[in-house]
Amino acid sequence: MKKTRQILVSTTIIGMTLLFSSCFKKGEDDPFFSFHSRDARLAQNWMMESMQGTVVNTIDGQTITTYYDFDGTNIFINTDGATESYGYAYAIKVKDNGEVSSTETRTDPANANDVLQTSTKNSYWFWSNDAQNKTTVNMDLTGLLEPYLSYDIPRLAWSDMTWTVNFSDNYQQNEDTVTISTSTSVNFTINWVYDNGRN
Repeated sequence: MKKTRQILVSTTIIGMTLLFSSCFKKGEDDPFFSFHSRDARLAQNWMMESMQGTVVNTIDGQTITTYYDFDGTNIFINTDGATESYGYAYAIKVKDNGEVSSTETRTDPANANDVLQTSTKNSYWFWSNDAQNKTTVNMDLTGLLEPYLSYDIPRLAWSDMTWTVNFSDNYQQNEDTVTISTSTSVNFTINWVYDNGRN
């Protein structure tokens, strides 16, 4: 009887561990435990809360550096000392069936009702790394995020998440007898908050 009880307890513990394994911390800044899997946490409506980023492009020895700073209301884009600013909003709707829609809106910073530009895209998402870890997601989004397809997710909670983009690339282009060397370095941190809707 005692041995049967030990086997039952051991089996229950193993079963519960397997059942809730996707609910334990995966990203380095994740909550230690969540009652929701990373899939369930991601498949919601999200609004960008803040963003800081740097993109450095070097073409044939000439470097162009662009800084992005979004404070939740306005975005400031500084390219080699020249700054432009807009009222800014970015929203994504991530569905559990693999679909994602994104909307970027830029407005006049002096008048939020004066929409200068809106872009939208409907696409798909999937986990880029193995199904066990789920710390990197592939999303094809609109606007400023369009050039980047892969996002690391160091934090994914029920009501907020953080993405990072960090990569460098070098390549050469041959045109006739001229070789043009190009390099790109990208570093972004993007914070999102839950935006009233679960999918």
